[in-house]
Amino acid sequence: MSWNSAHGAAMIAAAQAHEAFGCPVSGYIDVFGTLRQAGVEVMGQELGGLLGLYVAAADGGPAALVNTGLEEVSMRHTAAHELGHHRLGHGTSVDHQEQSSGRWGEGWPQHEKEAEAFASWFLMPRPAARTALARCGLTRPESPLDVYRMARWLGTPYATTVRHLVRLKMIDRSTEAVWLKHSPGSIKTELAHGLPLGPRAHVHVLTAAAHDATLHVAAGDCLLLDIPGTRYEGLPAGLSPAPPDTAGQMPLAVLPAPPEQDRTVWVSEDLATDTTVTATADSTETFRVRLRRTPRRKGSDEFWT
Repeated sequence: MSWNSAHGAAMIAAAQAHEAFGCPVSGYIDVFGTLRQAGVEVMGQELGGLLGLYVAAADGGPAALVNTGLEEVSMRHTAAHELGHHRLGHGTSVDHQEQSSGRWGEGWPQHEKEAEAFASWFLMPRPAARTALARCGLTRPESPLDVYRMARWLGTPYATTVRHLVRLKMIDRSTEAVWLKHSPGSIKTELAHGLPLGPRAHVHVLTAAAHDATLHVAAGDCLLLDIPGTRYEGLPAGLSPAPPDTAGQMPLAVLPAPPEQDRTVWVSEDLATDTTVTATADSTETFRVRLRRTPRRKGSDEFWT
C-alpha cells in the first residue's frame, strides 16, 4: 500500500472517529479520553525500545500499552497510532522504536502506514491546524520555529507536524525536507534564548493571539510572553520566574541573559491541573491564558493524576 492510499483511508477513519466521540476538531484533541470512550483499556509503563502495543479483541483486548519513557507529545502520538489500529480493525500490533529511525516509513506494512497516517489526521485535522496557526498569530508557517510553536498548541511531535503540513498543503515537499533537518532541541534553545531546559521541557511563546486560549503544559515547560509592554502579574502557585534545577547543565555565572524576567515563567510540579495566568500593561489586564497540566501517565489510565 502506498502512503497516499494509507492517508486516504486514515483521513476518513479519523473524521469518523472525531464524529463518533464528539472530538472538538478545532483545537487540542484528548486522545486518551477518546480511547476510553472507544472502550480501549490503556496502560502506561516504561517499555524500553517499544513505543506502544495494541491488543485486538481477539487476543483479549481491546487494549493499548503506551511507553511512559517517552515525552508527553510522543505518548499522545503513540496513543493515536494505537487508536488507529483499533478503529481500522487491525489485529494485535507491537510498535517498535526502530519504526521511526532511518528513512522514515520505508518498508512499513500496510497496517502500520494506516495507523501512522490515522494518528496525524486524528490529532491534526485541518481546523485544529488552522487554530494552532491563529494562536501563534500566523496565517502560514514560515519557518521551523513556526511549526514548533504550532505543535505546542496541537500537542504533537515536531517532525510529525512538519510531515503532516505537506498533507494539509501548508508547505511543499522541498520545504519539508529542509525543515526536518532541524532538531526540536535546537529550536527550543533558540526560542528560550539559551536558557537550560530539561530533556522533556517545551517552550511556549505566547502572543496576543493566544488570549483566552487553553494551553497544555508539563512541569519544566517555559512560558515566554511575547506581547510588547506587558508582564505577568500575580503568578499562581506552580509558576516561577526562576528556571527549575536542570541538574547543573550550566553554571549560573555563564547562563545567557534571559528575556525580561517578568515575561518569562516556568512550570513546576505544583501547578494545579487547571490554572489561569494573566499579563498586564499599566496595571490593566490585557491577556490571560488557561494552563492545563498533563497528568502523570503511569499504570491504568483510570488512575492518572
